[in-house]
Amino acid sequence: MEKIGDCLDKIRESKSELGISNVIDPIHTPEAKSSLLSKDGTTLMVSFKLDKKGREIDDIQKQFDARLKHSPVDYYLSGEDFINNDYLKASQAGVERSAALTVIFILVVLVIVFRSVVTPLVSLAAVAFSYLCSMGIAAQLIDKAGFPVTSLTQMLLVLILFGIGTDYNILLFNRFREELSHGNPIDEAIVRTYRTAGKTIAYSIVTVFIAFLALIFSESPIYRSGVVVVIGVTILLLEILTLTPFIMKVLGTKLFWPSKNASGHKPNRYWGKASFIAVKHPIITVTLILLIIAPALIFHQEKLNFDTVGELGNKYPSSKAINLVAEHFGKGQSMPAEVVIENGKAMDNNASMAVIDNITQRLKKIDGVGKVSSVTRPEGKKMEDFYIDKQMITVTDGLSQTQDGVDQINAGLKTAQEKLGSADFSKVNDMVDGTAKLKNGMAALTTGLEKIQNGIGNGSDQPETLANGIATIEKNLSQMSSGVSTLSANYGKMQAGYAEMGKNYQQAAQALLGVKSAIAQMQTLVTALGQSTPSVQSDRNYLALKQMTNQLSSSLKQITPEGINTLNSNYDKTTAGFKTANDNLSKMAGGLSQMADGLKKTESGIGQASDGIGKIVTNMNDVTKGLGQMKSGQQQLASGLSGFKQFGDKLSDVNRGLKQISDGLGKTNDYLAQLKTEKTFHIPKEALADKDFKKAMDTYMSDDRKVTKLTVVLSNDPYSNQSLDTIDKINKTVVTGLKGTVLSKADSGTAGTSATTNDMNHILSRDLAKSTVIVTISVLLVLLLVIRSFWPPVFITASLVGAYYTAMFVINSIFLGMLGYEGISSFVPFFSFIIIVSLGVDYSIFLMMRYKEYPQLDPREAIILASRHTGGVIISAVVILGGTFATLMPSGMLLLAELAIAVITGLVVLCFILLPFFLPGMIALPEALEKIFSDKKKENLELEKESSKR
Repeated sequence: MEKIGDCLDKIRESKSELGISNVIDPIHTPEAKSSLLSKDGTTLMVSFKLDKKGREIDDIQKQFDARLKHSPVDYYLSGEDFINNDYLKASQAGVERSAALTVIFILVVLVIVFRSVVTPLVSLAAVAFSYLCSMGIAAQLIDKAGFPVTSLTQMLLVLILFGIGTDYNILLFNRFREELSHGNPIDEAIVRTYRTAGKTIAYSIVTVFIAFLALIFSESPIYRSGVVVVIGVTILLLEILTLTPFIMKVLGTKLFWPSKNASGHKPNRYWGKASFIAVKHPIITVTLILLIIAPALIFHQEKLNFDTVGELGNKYPSSKAINLVAEHFGKGQSMPAEVVIENGKAMDNNASMAVIDNITQRLKKIDGVGKVSSVTRPEGKKMEDFYIDKQMITVTDGLSQTQDGVDQINAGLKTAQEKLGSADFSKVNDMVDGTAKLKNGMAALTTGLEKIQNGIGNGSDQPETLANGIATIEKNLSQMSSGVSTLSANYGKMQAGYAEMGKNYQQAAQALLGVKSAIAQMQTLVTALGQSTPSVQSDRNYLALKQMTNQLSSSLKQITPEGINTLNSNYDKTTAGFKTANDNLSKMAGGLSQMADGLKKTESGIGQASDGIGKIVTNMNDVTKGLGQMKSGQQQLASGLSGFKQFGDKLSDVNRGLKQISDGLGKTNDYLAQLKTEKTFHIPKEALADKDFKKAMDTYMSDDRKVTKLTVVLSNDPYSNQSLDTIDKINKTVVTGLKGTVLSKADSGTAGTSATTNDMNHILSRDLAKSTVIVTISVLLVLLLVIRSFWPPVFITASLVGAYYTAMFVINSIFLGMLGYEGISSFVPFFSFIIIVSLGVDYSIFLMMRYKEYPQLDPREAIILASRHTGGVIISAVVILGGTFATLMPSGMLLLAELAIAVITGLVVLCFILLPFFLPGMIALPEALEKIFSDKKKENLELEKESSKR
């Protein structure tokens, strides 16, 4: 395997010189190993795209051979180009063998017919001259004017020119010898020959000319290449009108040397007897022939076989490679089909990928398709992580958790709302006002105490009055201290409830952000589902789901991180206000306590009153200062609670919204749970940039991502009729899969051997139907012009068509029934029809032109006499033409063998049944029917007379 890898390295290094790209092998591309390395490890495939760059296939083969000369194993290059090249070689070899055998056969037959050595040589020389001139002209047209040329071009020219050219020469030389036997001078004999047989030949060539000219209307290049016969018969006609009479004039009777017999063909007994029977019993004869021909028409079937590889066998490298692949990988793997989709815009996005994957799945389900690989399934298998069903499992689980979280948040916010509702935030402002009054009263009290202190210090003589005043102050202080304690306790409770509420709302806010993110992700998946599966867009459940997710997204639109931060800032301010208020209340309580102690001391001794009141005044100042700070803290608290109160007022709306969200999430989850079986492709944006997936896009998409391909491996032989039917199904499936999607305007088509063969099958069927009508009508018109009568041309045309269908029935019976082939070679029906009709009409014209030479005779007598005199010539011509086609059978090409059998069968049926029996019978039939009806009429008249006598 290491040495094989070295060889593959050399190929990869020489890609530009070899003109190859997209090289895939199991060594450098491990993921393709299962497709390119056989299970037994004995066969390895390397796939690449070939650009011929104007080179011949043989030259490309040599370039590969130069780089693989040290390969440790045998290797073969195959593909459509290599197979066609080998098929061309096989066809050329077959034509060369056939041409040699044709010349030998014609020489032998002409020697037997004319008992001469000169006649065969002259005939072959004249036809060879026409052939060489025709090939020279055709070569110029091919080179300069793009004239259609195929592997069958030369073969057709050889067969037609040597076949009919020899037939015409037999007719001319026979008539010339007959005229000489009548004692006519050479010049007169030549003139009489061309006046009769020459005219017949001219009409015959016109029919061949028209028949093959009709091929120009064909779609198939192989059929159009048959137009070269038009050039050939035109040159042949010129040769017959110029060179042949010159040879007759120069050689005279020596043309038939060493034969001494100067007479022409003797009357043919078979044709004479056959025509006599047909004329004598036309109804029986025609009925029997119709019974013989009818099954061929009724049971006609047109099963074509395009198996080029089968025709080549294992004789050529390209076909041997295909057979090896079929043996080790399966027949379909050897030549897979490729579906190509071209879009106006790049397809490297999820919406387009989903459509491509949907088509991939549809193709996989077609009967006859074994495996489908595409950009979404590079190994022919689904990438499970890129499908909605897999992703829905995560989403539905997340939504379930989200729904539970929303329910918890709702419960927590209800608690917070209740606590927030129990707090009377309107009293905070009253507390601020009360604290301000307390501060003012405390300031007045301090001023009064200072005066008392001054009075005592100055020796006041009203001690009782002072004592009463101090008692009153002490009482007021006790009441103030109690009020401050109560205020402090209320602040504590409010702060605790506020802290618990804050914790709940912060959890709710963060959870709502999570819900918002989950809903956004769900919206993306729902949109992707609609794009990739257009059918669900009309589903009411899907529409309800889409509307619900949009409503949920809209309801949470105002929940933003910025809004949460602002709310947190207000919360922090409020918390700071609570702290400041509690600190100041503590200080105030301490100050009031010290004041009470000082007043007690004042009561115990006025002497010490001054000192006590001094301490009281000092503490009163501290209390007053604390009250000022407390007022400031209360104002901050009022400000914070004012903003937060608005939030509290809306908590009920939030709770109702959360209830709707929870219900919506539940319904959404129920619907999404149904989608867990939905195999819809959905690729995240980040996956599109993944290097492994990029390799798949590089392999299955063009650089601009506007063209993609899907590789389809068929289950059956790529050339089989089953595969052709499968290609039709593939084309219909792709067109249907693109409709109504983002790729609805994309163009599509299928390439590959099976697809090409299928297209060719349709083209050939259309060409056969079209050419059949054109050629039949053309031949009928020529016959009407030549014979100048209506019914005989109709009978002759019917005979030609009958001969063709009989030939097809015979080869179908042989190759399909006896040998078990799936069909006959694709080009056999078409060329068989053209050749049988165009050449068969020659023999009809031979017969009818002789028939017209006896206008004075009864038609029945004239046809019998014409049959006797032309029968021998026609049989000789059929033997020559049939023998020419028989030389194709040893060519080794199934196509040529089938064509030979079909043409020979048609000519034999025409020569020995239809022309000697059917045509004379049809000519005599009207008179026979008229006689029957007239006899019946006479019989009826006699019966009427007898009845009248009675």
